[in-house]
Amino acid sequence: MKKIICLVITITLLFTTTDTAFAKKHNNDKKNKHEVTNEQKNNSKDNKQEYEYDIEDVPVFKYDRYKLPVTPVMKGMGASVDYNDATAVLSVTKGSIKIEINFKEKTVYVNGVKDNSSGIFSIDNDKKMTVLIQYIAKLLGIKCDVDDDEVIVEVPGLDSPTNVTVIPIGQVMIANTVNSSTLYLTASANITAGQATGGKAELYVGSKKVATDTLVSATDTTVNFTTSDDTPTNAEMQVAVPFGGVVTVKLYNASNKAVGSTVGNPTLKVDYVAPTLTGITSANYNSSGNLLKLNVTNASGIGDKVDVTKITLYDSALGRSYQLTSDSSGSVVSSNVIEIKLGTVDKNGLTGFGSTSMYLTLAAGSLLSDAAGNVSTSIGASVTVPVTVVTALDAPTNVTVSSIGTTMIVNALNNTSLYLTAAANITAGQATGGRAELYVGSKLVAVDSYINSTDTTVNFTTSDSTPTNAELQSVIPTGGVVTVKLFNVNNVTVTSTVGNPTLAVDYVSPAVNSITSAIYSVQTNQLYLIVAGASSVGDKVDVTKLSFSDSSNGRYYQLTSNTASGSSGKVNDATSLLISIGSVDKLNLSYFGTSTTYLTVSTGSLLADAAGNTSAALSASLSIPVMIVGK
Repeated sequence: MKKIICLVITITLLFTTTDTAFAKKHNNDKKNKHEVTNEQKNNSKDNKQEYEYDIEDVPVFKYDRYKLPVTPVMKGMGASVDYNDATAVLSVTKGSIKIEINFKEKTVYVNGVKDNSSGIFSIDNDKKMTVLIQYIAKLLGIKCDVDDDEVIVEVPGLDSPTNVTVIPIGQVMIANTVNSSTLYLTASANITAGQATGGKAELYVGSKKVATDTLVSATDTTVNFTTSDDTPTNAEMQVAVPFGGVVTVKLYNASNKAVGSTVGNPTLKVDYVAPTLTGITSANYNSSGNLLKLNVTNASGIGDKVDVTKITLYDSALGRSYQLTSDSSGSVVSSNVIEIKLGTVDKNGLTGFGSTSMYLTLAAGSLLSDAAGNVSTSIGASVTVPVTVVTALDAPTNVTVSSIGTTMIVNALNNTSLYLTAAANITAGQATGGRAELYVGSKLVAVDSYINSTDTTVNFTTSDSTPTNAELQSVIPTGGVVTVKLFNVNNVTVTSTVGNPTLAVDYVSPAVNSITSAIYSVQTNQLYLIVAGASSVGDKVDVTKLSFSDSSNGRYYQLTSNTASGSSGKVNDATSLLISIGSVDKLNLSYFGTSTTYLTVSTGSLLADAAGNTSAALSASLSIPVMIVGK
């Protein structure tokens, strides 16, 4: 009959001719030493725990001359203890570790495997207890010291796994990357031996558990993982690891306490999608630009790399062919264009190439590969296409812009502008069949969509035949340097660099809310208008809107704006306009009285800014008294 050992057993068991018993602990008033020691010895630095047990105070399993203090094993080491008196087999189990000691047969099995090196049955009688409990402790990854009357159990802490590494296995292997050729994944991490004995470890990619190391032994310093089932496939891999992420390892001890790796966790990139390429139609060779472009169909993945060694050029006029080397590099720039930048070795190899009868041959095999190592479908047979030799492109020059609207200021757009026109000079014949683009800053605003062989200029307009200022504000919201980018038929480009004009853009009208008084200083020849809500400092005043009248003598005079002798005005700040009186106006104002002079602001717009925007027009003239000082 099988009996399960509890913490305290008070029955003495006798069977056959051999005595087997659990000795009863002494009945006294001592505080449980296990509990006291646990409180005092808990080491917070390395998280280990130390327990001390008096042998005389705990139940002891006995078989013949063999003894095993039970409480240190059950409570201290966290194992269960089981004894079958019919077979004389003592079983100690913790987590995934099971130790079976057969006292009749004098054999030891660990997880079903016979251990001939236990030493339990070959030692002196006075050491049998020590060897037995220390053997069990060692297998459980726990340190145990025994003297004549005491057992000390030291349970190790649990350190985080470190040095997590992951290796994808397949035809094309890229570090920390899974691709369409990957069959399975292996991984490992370092752990501290003995801390997780009988426990396990789990491998995660992001939040997904992908593999488990199901048993950690006492001597293990690493945990190891694989997604393979011995016959792995990429389809299985895609199910196991569908997406990438940070790779972590979670370590469990036999008590199911867990800790995860936190430092140096690698990031696994996952990409199962292979590049595509369905065809190649032609090629363009620019010897001066050291550039070869392939015109293709359905190339996927901008930036995917090109195996340039599959490309051979042939010039029938030379009667010579040349295969590119890895000295050159190529990539997908759009779904229809692959660009090859020729290296020094290949440039020299192609010296003399450039006749009107050049051809390109693409060898069978995969031409494209992506960063994850996926390759495009193999081309079944070699393909040959014609090559167009591209001449050099000169940059556009003499870029000019014109704004069309009510108020037209050179190189400026305002709230009366309806549309913009522009032009630039080009060299005839270089960009035949190509196009030109007009930019303000980095914004594309207009296109000359087709260039003839005789064109010496490219021309642009933002007009849609019914242009409005609102449309213009959407097309050109901000100003900047105006440039023209020229494309030939093969999409080789060059941009204007010299003499590019700067376009000022200002759609906001100046404003002045009210004019309350005027002060004319004869000595400084300045007229101050006291206002409210004047906008940007420096905005110009239309002085011809200002006229003086003197009720005492019937005089009337309107200011002039003649450049040499007239007046000029500007916004001084938000509360004043400053008019500098010209020589002619000063003379005419000298006849006006000091207390009977009025200023009239006539209808219309009083202010204008540098872009040509004007303030809202006054609907009725305004008359205010003038204080004349210094006369």
